Amino acid sequence: MNGYSLEDVSKIALGMDSVIGIELKKQAFGHIGTIAKPDTKGEIEWQQVLSQVFEGFGFHHNYTIGSYRADFFVKDLRLILECNGYDNHRNYNQQEEAQREQLLKQNYSILRFHHKITPEKLFNGILQAKMGKIIKLYDIEHVYPETISLT
Repeated sequence: MNGYSLEDVSKIALGMDSVIGIELKKQAFGHIGTIAKPDTKGEIEWQQVLSQVFEGFGFHHNYTIGSYRADFFVKDLRLILECNGYDNHRNYNQQEEAQREQLLKQNYSILRFHHKITPEKLFNGILQAKMGKIIKLYDIEHVYPETISLT
């Protein structure tokens, strides 16, 4: 491996989100739903905050649920938190994401948020989370309360 550790090679291979990289992952691993991606800076920052807020509630990062992965999962609250920026999910298959959401929202509350959201707006969204609903908190400039959409 030319001096690279197996861990480094794995991170590089799993992080390839080009058309070729995605095809290589499918060939190597088959279809396993959403493959874990390398953590983004925003996701790492939120992990630090959320792990403190949900301490004692079964908080997990990159948690496997069936054949899917959730960015953050709070087991005791049956809450899935997806930290989405405008770049980090650009190569996801929209149809597969919709199927994933339909399956997961049957048993969990799902909240998708932009990584630049304020803690106050995120926690307000968490308080509104209900099983069977998906809350989306997005805005390119700022995340305002009126962008909350329950679908």
